[in-house]
Amino acid sequence: MTRRSRVATPIVVSVGVVRALRAELLRPGQAPDELVYDGDDAADTLHAAVFDGGRAIAGASVMREPFPPRPAPGDWRIRGMATQPHARGRGIGWSLLALCIEHAHQARGTVVWCNARVPARGFYERAGLVAVGEVVEIPRIGPHVLMWRSLAQ
Repeated sequence: MTRRSRVATPIVVSVGVVRALRAELLRPGQAPDELVYDGDDAADTLHAAVFDGGRAIAGASVMREPFPPRPAPGDWRIRGMATQPHARGRGIGWSLLALCIEHAHQARGTVVWCNARVPARGFYERAGLVAVGEVVEIPRIGPHVLMWRSLAQ
């Protein structure tokens, strides 16, 4: 995305688009099967991306998955959220997160949650998510913190 005040709108994409971003930005060097998340292929899972010049520069997925501390049927997990370094700070992540939260809300979700990388914690806190517990090291990926937010209006 060029340096304009306008934020590109995320669009719904195939799982292949977000897996390519996972490989490049979140899990470089990992095998293709390690880029497949449980729930990726579920009918109600949403995969979204933002494009610049025909190239995906950011993406995220949201899928039904129980929130570990309090599993319930209305739980949705945000996964694989990533933005190219050159495109950060332009509201792209906000637009992706908003789309994921809205999708979960429209599906009658009650909670959204994620395992946030420690450097992204502030981003999620500004979006109303709250950390639960201590930072944990996810092998071969890095330190994360469990975060969640109610979708009750």
